[in-house]
Amino acid sequence: MSGTDTPAAPSGGVRRMSRRVMNLAHFLTQNARRHGDRVGFICGDRSWTWREIDGLVTALAAALAARGIGRGDRILVHSRNCDEMFWSMFSAFRLGAVWVPTNFRLMPDEVAWLATASGAKAFLCHGDFPGHAAAVEASSPALAFTWRIGEGTLGERSVSEAIAAHAGARVEEASVEHDDPCWFFFTSGTTGRSKAAVLTHGQMAFVVTNHLADLMPGTTENDASLVVAPLSHGAGVHQLVQTARGAKTILLPSERFDINEAFRLIETHRVSNIFTVPTILKMMVEHPAIDRYDHSSLRYVIYAGAPMYREDQKAALPR
Repeated sequence: MSGTDTPAAPSGGVRRMSRRVMNLAHFLTQNARRHGDRVGFICGDRSWTWREIDGLVTALAAALAARGIGRGDRILVHSRNCDEMFWSMFSAFRLGAVWVPTNFRLMPDEVAWLATASGAKAFLCHGDFPGHAAAVEASSPALAFTWRIGEGTLGERSVSEAIAAHAGARVEEASVEHDDPCWFFFTSGTTGRSKAAVLTHGQMAFVVTNHLADLMPGTTENDASLVVAPLSHGAGVHQLVQTARGAKTILLPSERFDINEAFRLIETHRVSNIFTVPTILKMMVEHPAIDRYDHSSLRYVIYAGAPMYREDQKAALPR
């Protein structure tokens, strides 16, 4: 994942070693070339091939660049799980900008704090949250513009309009180094205001490698993953791993966790892995839908966020 260290130009008499790494958006470039006609993303009754996804991400990156977004700039994203949220991650990476997703359940003042703390220059806000957009715009001196995700009236334009206006554009992947930030991963703030863990291109390349080697060995483009948690946090990391192998990502059609629908999607798309939390896993194991649908395709169920009782683990394993 990383390149050879090469001497950088001296600065102030100190020679710094450059540690260039692959831009994480290159996963999409690879998938468009290798698996262009394969479906890479499914949301409700819509699906996109890897070639289409790469084109949409590139168009959004071009639109953001046209508004002055570049390497190191922060892009705040407040949205429910959806296709445009997924595109925004890779558009930020492609530009060398920093993706700053929020928990969509946060209150307007909390999101305004994240905007100020991150120094966000752009805000992509789901149309369901006009109050959040107003709070961010009123309190963020660095903010240059707000674009809307989905339907609604907030923002100067919608993300879909921005993409359409730059369809067919070409954007070179920004050259990045190991320590270049790509994602501000905000904590829950249980001891005060939320704090950002700074994730870098180099760190996330290691995380992807580690997941594929230790947690989900053998994952390929023939696999599929079901998203049952917000892409803003652990599920987003998990889907980055899927993208690295060309495995398709499937979103639940609504924010409400419908266990019956989850099992139906697992059967329909032969889902091979999911990322979840112990509470949801326990609910799935104990739900009658587990016996109504074929979930034999599931090879890996990864949970995080809390420990799981040993008895619940024992109950889940044979299911």
